[in-house]
Amino acid sequence: MAVQTVYLLPGQGGYTPGVLAAAATAGPDLAELLDTVDRVAAEFGRPAVSGLLTRTDAPGAAELVRTDPFALQLAVYAAAVGGYRLSGPAGPADALVGHSMGEIAALTVAGAFEPADGARLVAHRAEALAARCTDGGGMLALELTAERAAHLIGAADHHALALAVVNAPRQAVVAGPDEPLATVARLAEALGARATRLNAPYPFHSPGLAAAAHDFRERIVGIRQLPLRHRVFSPVAGRWIGDGDDLKALLVRQLTAPVHFLDTVRTLHAQGAERFVECGRAGLAGLVRRAVPDVATERLGAAAAPVAAEVVAAAPAAAPAAVPAVAPAAVPVVSVPGREEVLGRLRELFAVTLGYPVEMVTADADLEADLGIDSLKRVEMLAKVAAEFGLGESVEAGRFIAQPTLADLTELVLAAPAFGSTSVAPAAVPVVSVPGREEVLGRLRELFAVTLGYPVEMVTADADLEADLGIDSLKRVEMLAKVAAEFGLGESVEAGRFIAQPTLADLTELVLAAPAFTS
Repeated sequence: MAVQTVYLLPGQGGYTPGVLAAAATAGPDLAELLDTVDRVAAEFGRPAVSGLLTRTDAPGAAELVRTDPFALQLAVYAAAVGGYRLSGPAGPADALVGHSMGEIAALTVAGAFEPADGARLVAHRAEALAARCTDGGGMLALELTAERAAHLIGAADHHALALAVVNAPRQAVVAGPDEPLATVARLAEALGARATRLNAPYPFHSPGLAAAAHDFRERIVGIRQLPLRHRVFSPVAGRWIGDGDDLKALLVRQLTAPVHFLDTVRTLHAQGAERFVECGRAGLAGLVRRAVPDVATERLGAAAAPVAAEVVAAAPAAAPAAVPAVAPAAVPVVSVPGREEVLGRLRELFAVTLGYPVEMVTADADLEADLGIDSLKRVEMLAKVAAEFGLGESVEAGRFIAQPTLADLTELVLAAPAFGSTSVAPAAVPVVSVPGREEVLGRLRELFAVTLGYPVEMVTADADLEADLGIDSLKRVEMLAKVAAEFGLGESVEAGRFIAQPTLADLTELVLAAPAFTS
């Protein structure tokens, strides 16, 4: 059977306070799910967790990591399954993929476990972890290839360190005890690579969880596996799984085995997948774009009604020919996003731009102290945020730069005079001669690939032109002439600014901003 559409169910990054706040109006399916999760929590002597999912003032993930990892893990499960239900889903799924703990949600959605048993699997897993993992530890995200991350693990020389997750061509996650993780972070810093401690309560997908995995296996003996109704590809097993597999054993193995998300995306793409649909806003769509930039990705949000699929990256040829490109201002705003949607979009925007896992970019993370965003980077982000929400110049740069967290930025966006405005430019005037951002990026990728002799899939938007593609300053001067000719820019792009851009994504913005580009 050919693979065309893949649904992605997130793990920990899928939880934010009130992520399923639409439950009251979303119909009986979601209400039943929340009741089920609360009932399972009660079976384990724990309070209800539905409030975490329906109240926007509930504790965030970082706080729950410290105070109640059990509740956090149940909330993650409910957010993933609930996000799938709220999504429609938008068309048939040829494959389901769960990222990390999202694999329990994916198997539940696929029919392998009843929703209550899926919640029990999560609860037993949480209790086994709490009982057997008492020595601390956690996870560290590195902006490095898997191979280079593995070299750092070897240099740190500790038996409990492991390459836990490979998310994208240059994003790997290491798990292990606190002190060896700090050593890896220092080594990464010496190489000039970003290293970020994640909000993870345990060193998931590492040997340090072996005792917890054994305990988990003993606890779930009585849970029944059912026939699958949908196809599932496991990033841990690295293959399609079926009714002949012991899926509970797979989930036990997952605690200590690595997650090969990058390989999963590329394998499914090679088998024909052209559309990846993320159920929620955990940043999985962004990881897919970094792995295979020429496919369509969609994010389906948990709103009061299903949010229309948003195609955020696609090959130029995939755009429907019947729909003319229009200027962004000409698109009417038909609904005003609420606080949680604004926060979710800000989290993903900052995560994709900074190269962080979205679960790290929390509402209360300090933009400077926790995320390393200095004043210059904030100026860059101001333009991106203004474009994301159509704010124009209605947010003062000084006030924007002064905000310490994304929660504060969310309030600033909501209070902006232009936010939610329905005044638009006349929609009847199509702009058919000016290529959009994705077309410009696509043409740049092809131009650089042909000139350099690289496969186009290697020339990604975020590949470092010098470090990853070997383009020195002399070669950039040559490419300036080619880019200027490709887009008719003449001399409207200064050579110095062109040479200073580190990636094709940055060059794309430079082309779009060139005075001659739209003339």
